[in-house]
Amino acid sequence: MKQDMNRMLIEATIRRVLKNIQESPERAVRNLVDLGLEFSDGRFQKQFLRTTQKMLRNQESAYYSLVRNVIDTVDPDILTTFGVNLGYNGCTKGAKKIREIEAEQGFNIPWSLSLSLNEEKLVADPGFYPDLLRQGVSLGIYTYVLFTLGNPEKVIPLIQGEPDCAFVFFLRGHQITDSFLAKMKGIKNVMFAVYDNEHAPSACQMLRESKQLYSVYLRYTAKDKERILSEEWFESILPMKPAFVILRTDEHDQPELRRSIYQHVIAVRNSQQYPFILMDLKYDVLAIDRIVSDGECVAGFDADGKLRTHEGINGEERFNIFSNSLERVLRAIQVSN
Repeated sequence: MKQDMNRMLIEATIRRVLKNIQESPERAVRNLVDLGLEFSDGRFQKQFLRTTQKMLRNQESAYYSLVRNVIDTVDPDILTTFGVNLGYNGCTKGAKKIREIEAEQGFNIPWSLSLSLNEEKLVADPGFYPDLLRQGVSLGIYTYVLFTLGNPEKVIPLIQGEPDCAFVFFLRGHQITDSFLAKMKGIKNVMFAVYDNEHAPSACQMLRESKQLYSVYLRYTAKDKERILSEEWFESILPMKPAFVILRTDEHDQPELRRSIYQHVIAVRNSQQYPFILMDLKYDVLAIDRIVSDGECVAGFDADGKLRTHEGINGEERFNIFSNSLERVLRAIQVSN
């Protein structure tokens, strides 16, 4: 009951700030961060908010432009719900539960879970993914990264079924249609991530017009390194006005490439030069997990149910989510390490 009351107080504060933010967004955001620090009791929130507080002392920070863009264009109910689900449920309430279970039962739990959804399984076994999310929530996992190459409308019931979770939904631009956005109306716990190709600008415009929270992402390989390091790439993204720009790669055999890209990500983020937040999906999720939890654990599952970690894919049957419970897979990871 106390946790529910905490959420109610946080939501009420955020809604009040958003309602009165137009007059001076800069001052309102600084006040919100200060207030968050005063009442925050989570390890990740404190570190994140202290970093944010330090950045916002820079009056020339491009992040103030980001704030104005988000406030002006995103549905305030989405900002509130997604933000509270991610920050409070995911990084406070959920993190506390994760640490308790880890201490009592001796296996590591990720603070977020990535799922490449199998469209055939969504249709043939409609209860599987909802049950998987319930298993995750029971372990303290409230943040989910979703991928699908199929019809995204089939994923909507999955998202609707867990209104207390935060979902980051990765899609290609051609998947974002008027029909899909119409069916997403009323769903407030999602941020979209749009692949950076020729379809991205029009897709971002559609998301913007429907007042959605969205980002742009690039799945990079070695040949994209110079593009990522160039200012021209960032300039090409600016007209799409994303809140985040997210990098991800599957090249686990090139650690030097991944490290150099992440060093660049950190440098760009700290420079506060661009009105979006640059992130590396694997390294930043790993960094958050190290703060949230006492043990390092990053996990997800591909469309065949195979386990994915920051070290690559594991095809052993004991790690396959189609034939094992989530807890059993996580325990198996602990044993194998």
